[in-house]
Amino acid sequence: MNIQSLKKLMPLLGLGLIISVISYYYLARTDSDSPNLLYQTQEITSGTIESIVNASGTITPVVTVEVGSELSGVISQLEADFNSEVEKGQLIARLDSRTIRARLQQSEADLAMAKALLEQQGAGLNKALAQLTLAEYQHNRQSELFGRQLASQAEVDNKLAMLRMAEADVELSRAQIRASDAQLLQRQAQLEQAQLNLERTEIRSPVSGIVINRQVDIGQTVAASLSAPLLFEIAQDLAQMQIEADVDEADIGKLRRGQQVRFQVDAYPSREFWGQIFQIRKASTTVSNVVTYKVIITAENDDQSLLPGMTANVDIILGKKENVLRVPNTALRFRPANASQLSGRSAVPFQEFILALDLRGQQKQNVDLVMKEFDGEIKAHQQNSVGNWRSEKRLEQIRQKLTNRLKLSLSQEQFERFSISKRNYLSRGKQANMDRPLGEVWILKDDSPSRISVNTGLSNDEYTELISDKLSAGTSLIVRVSRRQNK
Repeated sequence: MNIQSLKKLMPLLGLGLIISVISYYYLARTDSDSPNLLYQTQEITSGTIESIVNASGTITPVVTVEVGSELSGVISQLEADFNSEVEKGQLIARLDSRTIRARLQQSEADLAMAKALLEQQGAGLNKALAQLTLAEYQHNRQSELFGRQLASQAEVDNKLAMLRMAEADVELSRAQIRASDAQLLQRQAQLEQAQLNLERTEIRSPVSGIVINRQVDIGQTVAASLSAPLLFEIAQDLAQMQIEADVDEADIGKLRRGQQVRFQVDAYPSREFWGQIFQIRKASTTVSNVVTYKVIITAENDDQSLLPGMTANVDIILGKKENVLRVPNTALRFRPANASQLSGRSAVPFQEFILALDLRGQQKQNVDLVMKEFDGEIKAHQQNSVGNWRSEKRLEQIRQKLTNRLKLSLSQEQFERFSISKRNYLSRGKQANMDRPLGEVWILKDDSPSRISVNTGLSNDEYTELISDKLSAGTSLIVRVSRRQNK
């Protein structure tokens, strides 16, 4: 295809594009005004609304003590079984102690031998001291005789050597006594260790409570190596239980210590148990890219219906209100395709302020485009919030963006009038309502959807609290639209 052919086809292509746009616009208007649309409604009700966070967790005793053994041996006696109530210090098991008793007797014999050796060394010291005294006398006597020239120098030297040998024997005896003292202490330590091991053959309960688990039987060999083997698990008090619930990171910011918790267990499907949040642990757990946090919930268990290991389905109550207007969340999420062309109040009062300016021509088209984009951003924000709009910071950013764009499109006088209307709106006592989440609902008026802006409060998965003086219980709200089937 050459350039001349393209030039001939250009007018035809342009005409086709214009016809397509006109057809689409006509069909859109026809769809919006068509009586074939069927609007499904749901009434506003009055009742109780409760906002909760769902989670699940395992029920455990508040204090659970694991009882082990520091010694290896064979279980020769069991004094406690499952569900046994034990007191602190009570004997619950015993290891075969014959080997330990033999070591104890050996330690006692070694201690007795060490004491006897110490006594023998003491006697040896006394003998060495006596010989030292005799050597001193003999040396002095020879020295005196040598002075009178009655003894030779050799005899004096001999007695001096004997004196030095006696002194060395005394020092040797004293060193032997010190060694015997150290050996005696060693034997005493070995005896105490043997006595302690004999005591450890008797496994006693460290706390008062109930045995919830037993891991050994009579005749079973217990091997203690780097860690103590588990023999028993004792729950200190089953009248007070706790739940270790895993809460998603999206909900953890809503929780506070002391919040009420309602939960159920599969063992009693028709019964509700109550507790409260005791601790929110900061350590996270990531499983398959899902981040959760441990929340510790305490619960009373006076009748001991709750047993360790049960799975609890937890509802953490964020808030509860009774006798309030409730609107279905589907009604808050509904928005007609041609919402900008329908009558009714905008989700925010700015639309009314713009209409009061009575704009004309190109300026009106520019401002209408700005308001259309603003309504689109509000709609997207509401849909992302799923009927519970609590992101006031984001709403404020959207409003500020609208104000900045209007300042460029309006004259100074028109913008001042808009600003005055906005300030007057806030000064009429509606500041409190602006702090509440904003939403919009649609009612049928003359067989056409009409928009009403409302304030919302507490929300759950099904309903949202409605704060409005224009709507009452029984009012039908549009929740969805469908096309009638032509017969």
